[in-house]
Amino acid sequence: MIEFYGELSLPCKVYAERARKKYYSFWMTALTLIVLALTVANGLTAGAGTKFIVYAVFTLLLAGLSVYLFLAPAGKAPARDKYLLRVRIDGTWVRVVRYADGRESEKKREIGQVRRVVRTQEAYYLYLPDAANIVVCQRGLLKEGSFEELEALFRGKIKEK
Repeated sequence: MIEFYGELSLPCKVYAERARKKYYSFWMTALTLIVLALTVANGLTAGAGTKFIVYAVFTLLLAGLSVYLFLAPAGKAPARDKYLLRVRIDGTWVRVVRYADGRESEKKREIGQVRRVVRTQEAYYLYLPDAANIVVCQRGLLKEGSFEELEALFRGKIKEK
């Protein structure tokens, strides 16, 4: 079993927040392309003047939001929020317990659901099916197990950053 426990450092929190924003930006761009297709289809039909303008404005707003999410800084939330985590990885499960405001919340995922692992100098970031569920395994918080065991579990999914 591999266990990480403690409070995440600011660089780890900022990296995870930026990755989430890029994930949302990607899907916002996909939605923008769909609305753009509707705008073009409406523009090609005769007598669709008002609808075309509404779709065009909506498309521009979505495109602006996509760009903002992609380029926006992490903000102040990572600096002020406490991320006290316990991450346990055994042969079949990844369990994440977050301790905040006197309560704890637990997420449990099968190890096969981890799509990729990004290795940086500070941490390993386990990407689950949606980026809202990035699991941060900070190197300095390793309490049990070893990095070699972690890399053996996710062989072929690890990318260096």
